[in-house]
Amino acid sequence: MGMENFVLWAPTKVLFGKGQVDNVAAEILPYGKRVLFVYGQKHLKETGVYDRITRLLKAAGIAWIDYGGCEPNPRLSYVQKGAETCRREKVEFVLAAGGGSCSDAAKAIAAAAKSDFDIWQAFADFRRPVPDAQKKAPSTALPIGVVITKSATGSEFDLTSVVTKREEPTYEKLLLMNPVLYPRFAICDPTLAFTVPRDQTAYGVADMMSHYFEQYFGPSTGCEHLDRMKEGAIRTAIARGPQVVNEPTNYDARADLMYVAMWSCSMQTITGVIPEWTSHFIEHEITAVTDLQHGLGMALIFPAWMRYVVEKNPARFARFAERVWDVDRKGKSDVKAGIEGIEKTVQFWKSLGIPATLTQAGVSKSIFPKAAKQAARFGTMGSVTPINESDVLKILELAG
Repeated sequence: MGMENFVLWAPTKVLFGKGQVDNVAAEILPYGKRVLFVYGQKHLKETGVYDRITRLLKAAGIAWIDYGGCEPNPRLSYVQKGAETCRREKVEFVLAAGGGSCSDAAKAIAAAAKSDFDIWQAFADFRRPVPDAQKKAPSTALPIGVVITKSATGSEFDLTSVVTKREEPTYEKLLLMNPVLYPRFAICDPTLAFTVPRDQTAYGVADMMSHYFEQYFGPSTGCEHLDRMKEGAIRTAIARGPQVVNEPTNYDARADLMYVAMWSCSMQTITGVIPEWTSHFIEHEITAVTDLQHGLGMALIFPAWMRYVVEKNPARFARFAERVWDVDRKGKSDVKAGIEGIEKTVQFWKSLGIPATLTQAGVSKSIFPKAAKQAARFGTMGSVTPINESDVLKILELAG
């Protein structure tokens, strides 16, 4: 099984480096002068980034509508209100500043504003590219730009938006993957990440690593370049993670991680291989009903999945252990070497201050059965081995 066929198109313009945020207004102007400005709750204003961006917009004659308050795991209700504002105010451009949640929300708002149907009908699951009943997909979106301030998901460079519907009786976290969601530009200024809190920095490191894992632990073989690229990115995160946690203004470390994160879930990383999304499906069901940060959720779910399936593809896990963690495989079975690599991953994340279990992170085990049922509602999952509801529950118990 060699490299899969693919067509790669990644149109996002990237402005990377110190001071690149000063170009934000110039990048917006070709698309218009009426902007919806999407950002989070406090951090952007407390750090002065909000003032810096709005001064640039004002100087360029760009009018903006504040749309702050984006939460982690952005809500569908927030997206729908944002889209209504865009239509009412004749918005021409959607700008996000913050982490992956702000970027995802801005993409969904941009698509919803130009769609004549409920945008939730376009959100789906990896196992069903569009919802079976509605078959809806946006054909266009308002242009989008992202100023990324946190290295984690790589949303600034991909075509995906993940949104949570948390309205009784529905608790769902689904995605929309569509080329109209590609940002027109992504501004990646590592200095903007200097003020990210220690715990959020650590979760970001786990987040980007887990996204590379998803493209690495699938069943594809014979993809040496893609494997080496992912192994190198993971090793960079391992080297730089402790540096940014302990030296938050270390520019070189922040720059490396921002670039690693940008590629982590991009089509450049996904194409050519069969990915393994099981941990992502399970994590979505946990964070659909909690406010657990996505990177933290992935750090807790992924090792449990790894332990559960290591014997299904031991050679792959042994390679991971050897090439990423420098595990000496001499005299060890592939399973034993693979388990050593898994445990080194867990210990590394713990060294960054990440909790070891879901319960330590404040997640009640009482939600596990419902989460398992929800995760399996579209059928079995997994490219390494089929995973059903019973398996999901066992994985959650391992993560508990």
